Amino acid sequence: MVVADQDSWDRYAAAQWLNLRRWLDENPGVELHAELRAELDTAAARHVRYQREYLGWGVFVLMDR
Repeated sequence: MVVADQDSWDRYAAAQWLNLRRWLDENPGVELHAELRAELDTAAARHVRYQREYLGWGVFVLMDR
């Protein structure tokens, strides 16, 4: 297992937010546009206030023996 620190998680989350923001800008007619935009507008602040201290990530590499 490989485990990341908070800074790595921040970069991971920020990349997702950026991609979602770009996608929303390119697809304004999507049915869930308003809901996704509202989620995106609060995601970073919620991450810093409530999640950053507790979340991280890990990768399990499994192989057949």
